[in-house]
Amino acid sequence: MSSVAAPQGHWLSDCLCELMSSPHVSMPPHGGMHMGPGPVDMFTVRFNQYFMPEAHGTICGHAVDREGIKESLLHLQKRWNSEEVKVMQEGGHQGFPLQPSMLSTEVEFTPPGNHMPEVVSAEASVGEQEGQERIRFLKMEGNAALFRV
Repeated sequence: MSSVAAPQGHWLSDCLCELMSSPHVSMPPHGGMHMGPGPVDMFTVRFNQYFMPEAHGTICGHAVDREGIKESLLHLQKRWNSEEVKVMQEGGHQGFPLQPSMLSTEVEFTPPGNHMPEVVSAEASVGEQEGQERIRFLKMEGNAALFRV
């Protein structure tokens, strides 16, 4: 029996909201001058905490690998408005032991400079890795321009 409880409540929306509010730091390409440890890329740190190495999914109907998920979420982050996010719907159910949990959420936010809110829905298959719940498969739907797919 696992000592880690399956994600419950608003786990998926909490992960997405925390990830979207995490600063992303792009490191200069090789050959650029870099002295000392530099700033921490919290977006990548949290992305690695929330997603399994073999994670994959679909973004607005397009199949993506783990790197594609990350790039799509970075594009979404540019339009995300953390101060205006409302969780519209949260759902999920625990699978049987050794089967991943399925979670879903729907969030609404108004991008900066816009007057109309955007709705993004997400479904995730979650499993345990290294004692932590992590996303194995992520399906996101919404305005494709938000993800730049």
